Amino acid sequence: MKRVGSRRRTVSGLGIILVLIGLLVLAVNFSLLPRFVYELWPLIIVAIGVFGLVRRPGWIDEIDVLVPGAGEAVSRPRRRGSLVLISAGLVLLLFSLHLVDERVIGPALLIGLGALLLWRRTR
Repeated sequence: MKRVGSRRRTVSGLGIILVLIGLLVLAVNFSLLPRFVYELWPLIIVAIGVFGLVRRPGWIDEIDVLVPGAGEAVSRPRRRGSLVLISAGLVLLLFSLHLVDERVIGPALLIGLGALLLWRRTR
């Protein structure tokens, strides 16, 4: 590891994630993966969310290099963003495992939104 000023240069977490995602996409395109991988891919999103909850992500600085100012926007609501990633991954997992019928989600969202508006009005 190379020392740069007072900071120590470590392995790029974002770089590793991008390489792994690229390799996964290649494997999917060439059908090299077993069937269960296609059903469990949302667990990658859940893992990223859990990683964001338990560790101060160093990749925030790397995002800031790619898109100036984005690192500041990501670091503030880090816990909320991690919880959103975990929730989204779990919802996508329900669909990829076919535990939820895709035909139901549209009407269910409308019913839920309507119920939320009615509940807020009665408070």
